[in-house]
Amino acid sequence: MIWMIVGLTTAGLMVLGIFAVLAYREVVLLGRALSRSAERLARAGAGVEREAELLARHGGELAFTALTPSVQGTN
Repeated sequence: MIWMIVGLTTAGLMVLGIFAVLAYREVVLLGRALSRSAERLARAGAGVEREAELLARHGGELAFTALTPSVQGTN
């Protein structure tokens, strides 16, 4: 009877060990995916900064050259 308890305990620990390895692998994969996403977000943020800087430089020119609707109506 004692050997059955020892055997079941050993089997249970082995199953827990397998699940721990699988969970660790998934955590590593998730960490890599998060790292790639953070790099893509950083590149996108840098692109937005570049475009915002260009818009800030040329925004005044666009404001004065764009067609604006007339305030006065046609009579």
